[in-house]
Amino acid sequence: MEKIVEWGREFQVWQYSVSHSTLLLRSVNVEGFDTRLDVAFMAVELMHLRPYYSHLEISEAHSEERERILGSHSSTKAAGTLYLLNGGKGYVLARRCSWHEDLGDHHTPSKFGPLRGTE
Repeated sequence: MEKIVEWGREFQVWQYSVSHSTLLLRSVNVEGFDTRLDVAFMAVELMHLRPYYSHLEISEAHSEERERILGSHSSTKAAGTLYLLNGGKGYVLARRCSWHEDLGDHHTPSKFGPLRGTE
């Protein structure tokens, strides 16, 4: 696995849009931080998540890890990148992962678009 990014702050599953296959994880102005962090996974094909993370590390799975986790779905049928969360304790198979940090709160619109519950 190849680490992409890591934050030492709390995150929670904030929103999943079935119509857009978009997953949003959010860290909102928790104690000691003045900013909000949104992590969005676009074109999600598969996910295995916890509702809450005390910290978040996102890595890209190598082909062997992808095969081990996805099994028969690891072929081209399962398009996208397999993103491992916290060393593989969770994962998201998606086309893209992006993040944005700002001064927003729980109700401020997300940079990633109008997802219900984020505007």
